Amino acid sequence: GQFFVMMSPQEVLQGGTQRSIASRAHPYSPKSEAPRATRDEKRRAQHNEVERRRRDKINNWIVQLSKIIPDCSMENTKSG
Repeated sequence: GQFFVMMSPQEVLQGGTQRSIASRAHPYSPKSEAPRATRDEKRRAQHNEVERRRRDKINNWIVQLSKIIPDCSMENTKSG
């Protein structure tokens, strides 16, 4: 394959030169866990609500189909 050098020829030829890296103005400080926990709880609660609605919708369709299809009663739907 091909290699591309993203420096000027002078920088490539002067291999002993050290490049400086800009320092951060503010040191890294991880956020406290309390806001993250409440955010996770809200997301979990919302997900649970969506899943509950999905299951309810599926169960309602099963009940409606069991009423339409002959010889299909609720006792038989649980056992397969």
